Amino acid sequence: MGSRVGVALLSFAHGHQGAWARTIQQRPDAGVVAVWDDDAQRGSAAAARLGVEFVPRLDAVLARSDVDAVTICAENAKHADLAVAAARAGKHIMMQKPMATTAADCDAIVAAVAAAKVKYMQSFNLRFDPLHEAIKEIVDSGRLGRISIVRRRHSHHFAIDPAERQRVLWWMADPERSGGGALMDEGAHAALWFVWMFGAPVSVSAEVITRIPDLPVEDNAVLLYRWAEGQLGVHQTSWTEVAALSTVEIYGDRGSLVATGTDIASTRVMPAGTPPLQVWTVEQGAWTQPAIELVRARSDVVAGPFIDCIVHDTPSPVPAEWGRAAVEMVLGGYQSARDGRRVTLPLPR
Repeated sequence: MGSRVGVALLSFAHGHQGAWARTIQQRPDAGVVAVWDDDAQRGSAAAARLGVEFVPRLDAVLARSDVDAVTICAENAKHADLAVAAARAGKHIMMQKPMATTAADCDAIVAAVAAAKVKYMQSFNLRFDPLHEAIKEIVDSGRLGRISIVRRRHSHHFAIDPAERQRVLWWMADPERSGGGALMDEGAHAALWFVWMFGAPVSVSAEVITRIPDLPVEDNAVLLYRWAEGQLGVHQTSWTEVAALSTVEIYGDRGSLVATGTDIASTRVMPAGTPPLQVWTVEQGAWTQPAIELVRARSDVVAGPFIDCIVHDTPSPVPAEWGRAAVEMVLGGYQSARDGRRVTLPLPR
């Protein structure tokens, strides 16, 4: 690797690629050097906007010596093939969530990354949000005591209006390309959050429903996780929530925590002055409101840590194993809903 990390952008199918590119271009120690996309028109337009070369062949862009890393924003079903090819070419990888759409594809990515000894970072913007970092610190400190129930909601409203659905979700509502609907899309945020906060659960029970007529994927889901220590987690995700309050609720025997403003359903209607975080503990005997500034453009905060871990040769802040665990939680939820039973995690191979 030279003095700057050269990054190739693989696909603009997901809109977050543009935010990542802007972040990378603003850094003195990194830069976008090429774009590849299996949609040549889309890729060429993106490359022209960035002032870099569009490379129509994947093998050609991965063979370039000025490419040290790739960021992948393709349709979910294409993630594994792109990541495995990039790892085999010796390129570091940042992947849009979810990691993949099957457990086998997740295993293939984890194996390829380990064999090539490259860095893999699962895109997970909540990991770098000061509010969630504060929640993680409170949980790890033990201030809430023995935690019994955690509720995490992550939702938006973009499935309701047909025009908005086409503009925002388009291929995400095609099960062949997305692997699922609201649970695979928005639900991936919450699943990764649970893995970061508490580790992977040992079982999941779920219900998934579709309330929008003729939508070929689910638009709402509720999952119930159980951890080995006995703690329960409620995971709620939706494409049809027009307004909401809390996004996080954590209940322990020494305190409770409530947070808001970290999904679209809450931020779009959040009154001015609403405290994003409130904490109650037995010791204090009252609700406190730690001073936290919400991150409004959360898709902008992930590319920087990816470049940092390459430049400083530090471990990935969101490793491949987290990405795989989160996908298994989602897939286990689908299986539970289909079979009407609790599903043990990790899934059998």
